[in-house]
Amino acid sequence: MNKKKNPAPKKQVKVKAKATATSPKKAVKKAITKAAVAKPATKTAPKQPAKPLEKAVVKKPVIPFKAAPKIEEPKPKGLYSIEYELNSSPDVLFEFISTPGGLEKWFADRVYIIEGNFIFNWEHGEKRLAKQIAIKDKEWVRFHWLDEPEKRYFEFRIQIDDLTSEVALIVSDFADNPKELEESTRLWNQQMQDLHYSIGSP
Repeated sequence: MNKKKNPAPKKQVKVKAKATATSPKKAVKKAITKAAVAKPATKTAPKQPAKPLEKAVVKKPVIPFKAAPKIEEPKPKGLYSIEYELNSSPDVLFEFISTPGGLEKWFADRVYIIEGNFIFNWEHGEKRLAKQIAIKDKEWVRFHWLDEPEKRYFEFRIQIDDLTSEVALIVSDFADNPKELEESTRLWNQQMQDLHYSIGSP
C-alpha cells in the first residue's frame, strides 16, 4: 500500500497591521469636525423688519395774542354834549327820542316821515328835514339835518348809571363858535323841560 504523504503544512502568512499613527493636531481637528456635524442645528427667530424712523415733531413756540390798542377817533370840530338826568325808564325814553309820535310831544309841534325823511314843523312856521342815519334799539339814535354839512348830526343817547340805575339823556350837537354854542345850549335846555313834562319826570 502506498502510504499517502501528508501534505506540507501551509505557511501562515502573518499580516502585520500597519499602525496608522495620526498627529495630535489632526486628531483634534477631526474631533471638532465630528462635534460640529453631530450638533443639532438651532432654530433662529426670523428677523423683524426695521421700524421706520418717526419724524421728530418740532413744537412751535406759542406767541401770546395781543389785541391791538383801540385808537379813538378824533372828536369832530364843533361837537359838544350835554347830559340831562331824567326819571324815566329807558324803554319809554327811547320812544320819545326815536319815533315821530314821541318827538312830536316835546321836540317839534308836528313830526312825520316822508320818503324816509323826518319832517319837523314848528308853530312859528319853521320847517326842517332830517334823516335818521343811525340807531341802536333802546340806547341811541342819530339824525342829520339835510340843510347842514354831511358830517354833522345831532344825537340822543340813553345812559344808565351802573351803581344807582339812574337814567340820563346825553344830547350831542354842533356849534361853530361860542355864541352859537350858548344859543344852542339854551334851546336844548328849553326842550328838555318839555321832555320832562311829557314823560312825567319831576
